[in-house]
Amino acid sequence: RLTTHSYPTFIKDKIEMKFTEHEIYHIYNRGNNQGLIFFEDRNYQFFLSKIKKELLPSCDILSYCLMPNHFHLMVYVKETEAKTYLDNHPLVRKIGTLQSSYTRAIQKQNDSTGSVFQQKAKAINVTDNKYLQTCFHYIHQNPLKAKMVDKIEDWKYSSFNEYLFNKPNL
Repeated sequence: RLTTHSYPTFIKDKIEMKFTEHEIYHIYNRGNNQGLIFFEDRNYQFFLSKIKKELLPSCDILSYCLMPNHFHLMVYVKETEAKTYLDNHPLVRKIGTLQSSYTRAIQKQNDSTGSVFQQKAKAINVTDNKYLQTCFHYIHQNPLKAKMVDKIEDWKYSSFNEYLFNKPNL
């Protein structure tokens, strides 16, 4: 039986979701059973407002893309004095809060029960500049590759237009 101690570091980091200050991470998750997580325009807006409230105190959002059944965030982890359980960065708890509070809102909206997200979000430490660039472009190209738009700038739930038009949304 494998334990988290026997996994290679890059997999172990995804399982345990630990964050190191002053480093960049690609955080992502999808809908439970690959189902939808965003049902209406207001859901995307609400999720973005939750990102602002919960995550921005602990990190800077470098890029994001919200898709109907999953999301991607690229973040720079800020320095903090406050540590949580097992000396983890507060961002670990804040991502959980983001997902659980969003889930409660969707359950209320849809008069449903059960998970909206597939278990816990995943996080990959982006330490290589080439991967950083690839990941940044990958996040923004999601709607185009999924054939949801003809041009990347037509998808309104990503940070692409913030860079294109220099107008921050978060």
